[in-house]
Amino acid sequence: MALTENAPPVLRQISVRAVMDVLLHAGPTSRAELSKLTGLSKQTMSEVIRTLEEGGWVREKGVTSGRIGRTAITYEVNGDAGFAVGIDMGASTSRIVVGNIVGSIVAEVDYPSDHRGGYHLIDQAEAMLSKTLADIGIARERVLVTAIATPGVVDPATGALSMAPNLDIGGIDIGSTLSERLGCPVVLENDVNAAVIGESWQGCAIAVDSVAFISLGTGIGLGVLQDGKLMRGANGAAGEISYMPFGADPYAEDSLERGALECAIGAQGISALYARSGGTKHISVRDILALAEKNDPVAIEVIGKISDIAALLVVSVNAIVDPKTVVLGGSIGRHPLIAERVRQGIMKASRRAIDVKATVLGSRATLLGALAIGLNHVHNLLFSPQTLPEQRRLPPPRFDCQTVPTDAARPMGQDDRMRINESRKSRSSS
Repeated sequence: MALTENAPPVLRQISVRAVMDVLLHAGPTSRAELSKLTGLSKQTMSEVIRTLEEGGWVREKGVTSGRIGRTAITYEVNGDAGFAVGIDMGASTSRIVVGNIVGSIVAEVDYPSDHRGGYHLIDQAEAMLSKTLADIGIARERVLVTAIATPGVVDPATGALSMAPNLDIGGIDIGSTLSERLGCPVVLENDVNAAVIGESWQGCAIAVDSVAFISLGTGIGLGVLQDGKLMRGANGAAGEISYMPFGADPYAEDSLERGALECAIGAQGISALYARSGGTKHISVRDILALAEKNDPVAIEVIGKISDIAALLVVSVNAIVDPKTVVLGGSIGRHPLIAERVRQGIMKASRRAIDVKATVLGSRATLLGALAIGLNHVHNLLFSPQTLPEQRRLPPPRFDCQTVPTDAARPMGQDDRMRINESRKSRSSS
């Protein structure tokens, strides 16, 4: 039974949220300790635990001994009670990850994207998800939310995707279409926005509230977290840095279509620059980077030029949003040679110290970010008052899924209890 069905009063929902926050982040906990950490009375705690047990969201974990010989039952979140799905829908490769409600990954697959684009990509995602769920024995109805990360900008009014020429999927309401087919809510997010969330959850920016993720690859993109929240802009197009008017002629037809910056330092632009500089035509950026590592003079010159432009981009982003950390990602940006040359370029273009790191999640940053978005949506639907939407803290990474260790998780503290109590008081007074 979903807690959003026949939802209890708001105060009880706030109590449920407080208890779930502790159980998700602190692990198995007794009722007495839950009361102490949340500030809820023992009677209220008993009622909340009973509600969560009856709904199947919480289960008994074991017994712990007290300091004077007493024993107490500990409770934990039942991870298998529900699942979230993250899909990274890319132009060349797509990926699917399935995670349970405590954040443990139970399946992860990747597959070549259908080059025909459009509805073919949607058909393919539906088929691959169905196969993945069947392979691990999870019924489709146990998937509570699916989050899809794609290039481009999602129109908040129509759900249509724009500024994603490589997907050829413009005009299609991906969210509504897949929601009808999958039978669960579908959340759509820009792929670079998802990547910055992924890095802040399990990557090189754990617990950092101000992060800029710059993706350099087939396309160019920016995702920014400010105070832990995504920067979206009035029309959802914040971060479309491929259209910044430098790097190439901003008035050229191709620049108006794909963006001047992408024309200069996107994969296609780098290959074209290598050919114009006297190198082989139609060579991949991967091969150009390999040649640069072998001291090929043309490749070194090209990598130097595009890294200097990328460095100007980092300096520009830093001047506008002032992040604590800038993460370089994408198939090109995460390459060690590019990351190092960009750092050198920054030193030439700025006197400010800018913390630049290469992604540690690599191509999984967007995928894990999509899963984080899906999990956050699940937790809000199940355990938060619908009149008080919020961005919730995700559970810490589960170490059995090849994730990065973190000490970011913490039990609920005094600030959390004060926030909950203040919310309860404000709702009561109203």
